[in-house]
Amino acid sequence: MLNTITYGIIAGTPYDTELGAVFFREQGLKVISSYISKTPDIQNNLQYSNPKKLEEITIEVVKKLKKSGVDLIIIYCNSLSAVLNRKKIMRLTKVPIITPLDVYKNLDLNKIDKLAVLAANSQSAAKIENIISKNNEQLEFITAGIMPIINAVEDKIAPAEILSIYGLKKMLISFKEMGADSLLLGCTHLPYLKKEIEDIFEEIIDPADKLIEISEEIIKNR
Repeated sequence: MLNTITYGIIAGTPYDTELGAVFFREQGLKVISSYISKTPDIQNNLQYSNPKKLEEITIEVVKKLKKSGVDLIIIYCNSLSAVLNRKKIMRLTKVPIITPLDVYKNLDLNKIDKLAVLAANSQSAAKIENIISKNNEQLEFITAGIMPIINAVEDKIAPAEILSIYGLKKMLISFKEMGADSLLLGCTHLPYLKKEIEDIFEEIIDPADKLIEISEEIIKNR
């Protein structure tokens, strides 16, 4: 049944939209994708300065994908998900929508004392913290918004160079020194750096796999 479903993938920029489309196609899913903004900086500015316009753009993209035949939308972007009123968009478009934030609602991290979170911006990081803390009250968060690094990923700078030149390696080491047990990749650009990050953090939480599980449950219960 799942092979007959068409998934709509929406993300903030062409690059992370393609990252999402490739990831879900590799899982054997039929995908149609579309992006919201041309660059991370444009996307970031909309999130902070004009979320209403961002919502309007997203609604139009969802409607376009619906006309193309998608059955379910995955918003493959943490920071975009953090500012959208998903229930309103679903009500207006009549399309089920899931986001990485749905994954965080069900995370059981009771065995962890300190969680490091990397996100595109501080607004997104705060939203992720807020959601996770509701079921994991013992957690202490160590977070960072790293838009310059997201731009470096978009520019396809080599992962090792990003960790070195942009100070990410030092940041990750400092997270460990502050006692972080695990690292959450709170931006869909960050799996690009996952192999290098694993040299510092053995325990990495990446919401992408769980998005598929959630979408399967929604489809089964339709």
